[in-house]
Amino acid sequence: MFATVKLNNDEALGSMNYPYLLRTFLSREKERLWSVRYESPEPFFKEWYNSDVSVGKKEFEADPQNLLKEKIINHYFTGRPAEFLYAVLFDDAIFEHYPTNVLAIFDRFRLKYPHSKYLDSFLPAIDTIRQKENHLTPDMVFVPDNGTKLDKFEDLLTLVKGKTVLLDMWGTWCLPCRNEISENGQAIKEHFKGKGLDYFYVANNDLNREDQWKKLIAYLDMKGTHILANKNLSKDIMAKVKSNGYPTYVVIKKDGSYELSKAGYPMKREILIKQLEEALAQ
Repeated sequence: MFATVKLNNDEALGSMNYPYLLRTFLSREKERLWSVRYESPEPFFKEWYNSDVSVGKKEFEADPQNLLKEKIINHYFTGRPAEFLYAVLFDDAIFEHYPTNVLAIFDRFRLKYPHSKYLDSFLPAIDTIRQKENHLTPDMVFVPDNGTKLDKFEDLLTLVKGKTVLLDMWGTWCLPCRNEISENGQAIKEHFKGKGLDYFYVANNDLNREDQWKKLIAYLDMKGTHILANKNLSKDIMAKVKSNGYPTYVVIKKDGSYELSKAGYPMKREILIKQLEEALAQ
């Protein structure tokens, strides 16, 4: 079809079906490129990230959604269709639990389309995101050196000796992790308020994303103690708790013993609450 009809078509934007076609194309092309990334990584990163695999992989894994969508928009579209698809990107992104890169993308959009009719629609949500991700509080505690020098689970257990702790093994790149924090984190903290439960968050595979890590902690209001794990610590904890995926929740007891959360995924919050209550009672 696109051999005879231009995909990038200003005049068609006023029709009923063309905007739907653009939305569908953006989503399907992103999914196609996800497959290409694994099937042909070298040409994929050369074309889409202007880099070799080692460099492009880090950028892709940090944000396989919004940044890739922006690349698709700029690759195929100009003018009003591109402007419309930026609006589609923002419309999808602001409903995520953390819209990765959306502030930088919005700033680029505003420079490119300073008089866009979409600016006023998204500015309030963008301003809220900007405020939230820059609001670290004293309740968000960072281990010295961000915990990067901890190598063994025992190093962490020493830090929490005599405490009952909910340990969250997560990552900024992990959408299920962000979903669980958003949907369950505050509810669990409210339930255990004043009951002596501590919270430790260990970020995995994020050593090169310290800035993003702290912004996300602020944005998701992750009150507790934070560690930016090196590979040794991540590997050791996951091996000892016998888990191989993220998020992983671990209940650590006052005597130093520990057990995996029984709440499963998606989390059955009431099961984890019961498990934590039993740990606090010991």
